[in-house]
Amino acid sequence: MRNRDLQTGLLIPLFVLLIPFGGASMARMVRAGARPSALSLAVVAVPGAFAVFHNQALLTEEKLPSIGLSYSNPFFISGYYENSLSLVCPLRSEVVAMSLSQSGVADYRESSIGIALAKNLSGKLAAGIHLNYFDLSLPEAGRHKGSFQADAGVRLRLSGNLLFGLHFSHLASSSIETMNYHVVFPLIIRGGASCRLTERILLAGESIYERMAGIGFRVGTEYNLRQSYWIRAGIATNPFQHSFGFGYRMKNFQLDFALVHHEILGFSPVFSIDINLK
Repeated sequence: MRNRDLQTGLLIPLFVLLIPFGGASMARMVRAGARPSALSLAVVAVPGAFAVFHNQALLTEEKLPSIGLSYSNPFFISGYYENSLSLVCPLRSEVVAMSLSQSGVADYRESSIGIALAKNLSGKLAAGIHLNYFDLSLPEAGRHKGSFQADAGVRLRLSGNLLFGLHFSHLASSSIETMNYHVVFPLIIRGGASCRLTERILLAGESIYERMAGIGFRVGTEYNLRQSYWIRAGIATNPFQHSFGFGYRMKNFQLDFALVHHEILGFSPVFSIDINLK
């Protein structure tokens, strides 16, 4: 059996079969953006265009309208993809954003569309909420199942260089019922900080808790080589992954690339572009 076929064989039971005729827990963590991916998703306190997926309170750091596009081919498996889109629009006293994401392999598809609102509550504290609809396209005669979900986050700025972030995913612990299984989306709690050690070096870390998987940790760092070039690296546990990447800014365009390595399934490339709309 070819290596790619073996990987596909491992993934389809994970995504499709889950626990037949029983219950299953699905922790949805969207790998949106090459910069967050290069930092091993240690971005609960790292602002950016894809914060609508990771901590909506960080959207208050965005001062210009922007569009973010991200694409990933997990584990280099043919036909397996993860796409995401973010639209960020700062208003007078708050920030509104839209999110779109889709992933799939074989006849299995996951799609999500949502809207987020973020607002500064004080000079140091900001909060955000994200409401979205999740759709599951099943290989069971082409059937679709959906569920509404809610996420929320806060951001605390202790100084110009130090941020703390706290985020809650799947606040309602919604579920999807099919003929063969019952899927529950468990509460996920992420907390962490980012610190700009110097003008060129950013260090970020977070811990994550999910009821079925337990506790994991993530650390990432970013170094500004020169005005328009960055290199990044990160490491995460549960499951163990390491990552690296680079970025380049050209006027209103930010281009990023990341390569994430899973301890069992191998490498996943991630590409993204962030366009500021002046």
